[in-house]
Amino acid sequence: MRILAPIMSIHGSLRKNWFLIGLLSAVGLAFATPGLGATLNPSGWTTRIIVIVLFLIAGFILPSERIKSGLAQYKLHVFLQLFIFGFIPVYFWLTARLFTAYLDGLLVYGMLALAVLPTTVSTCVVFTQTTGGNTVGALFNSALSNVVGIFLSPLLLSLFLAGSSAALPAENVLGTLQSLLLTMFLPVAAGQALHLRFQETAHRIRKKLSEASSALILLIVYITISSISDNLEFVGMLPELPVPFVFLAATHLLFVASAYYGAKSIGLSRKDRITAMFVGPEKTMAMGVPLLTVYFVGRPDLLAVALLPLLFYHPFQLLTGGVLRSLPALRPAPETGNAP
Repeated sequence: MRILAPIMSIHGSLRKNWFLIGLLSAVGLAFATPGLGATLNPSGWTTRIIVIVLFLIAGFILPSERIKSGLAQYKLHVFLQLFIFGFIPVYFWLTARLFTAYLDGLLVYGMLALAVLPTTVSTCVVFTQTTGGNTVGALFNSALSNVVGIFLSPLLLSLFLAGSSAALPAENVLGTLQSLLLTMFLPVAAGQALHLRFQETAHRIRKKLSEASSALILLIVYITISSISDNLEFVGMLPELPVPFVFLAATHLLFVASAYYGAKSIGLSRKDRITAMFVGPEKTMAMGVPLLTVYFVGRPDLLAVALLPLLFYHPFQLLTGGVLRSLPALRPAPETGNAP
């Protein structure tokens, strides 16, 4: 048994972190098989189908009933939604221009794309729950931001990119909005209809469907990067990434502190401050990858660059959340009410 213990420990660690391992593997494999992604994605149909399936799953497992049940805590909700769709986008709009010299100026678009995304669907809730935060508040704001993000995220991104080389041509705007409607809103709506009909089933298989979604996201990442990894200009720009990635890491830590102390400054309780710390700063890869895939469908070169900030930010926020969750100061406090 002593011999098996380390093996079981390694197995548990691999299983727990399989998505991060899969993400690194997908990126590595994409560079090892340049051009294969384009072959697997004729005329973009493969990724289009995957995106529809992803949003159908997202709609089915999204606990939107929490929106109705959590309406009473309006102060926390207003703070978090403004933080997610206000503070963070404005911050990146002001600071992303510092990186106009990186990746031929294309990295800025990736940072702005990251900025407008909603929070995560599940990890922020898990971190909140295991540290004694307001789990209902986390569920409410996670669900609300992802529903709102279907409409608001592409609109904010279009606003930020207006006048830039990444802006959609005027004649393509209507077509892109229609595509977003068909590939995002309708699948989510269909998934929600199924969710309302089969709530118990949705709850029971939620974890398995989330894992299936994660696997499909890895496939999109592989196809996207592999499709352009034979482009020597793109590969030559990658050594420029360490500095922006350090900036993104520092930015996430700044968001964590800003969310916590911002919530404290308006008199929110300790549980709500913990909720704000985990929900506010996180950005979803589950919605981010398919949304950007649809938005930049006509610019595969730009899509690969636009995904890079999210591909770094998402694993780093998981690492940060894991560290914060283990801090003694954030261990669940004894039940003494909802005192600050």
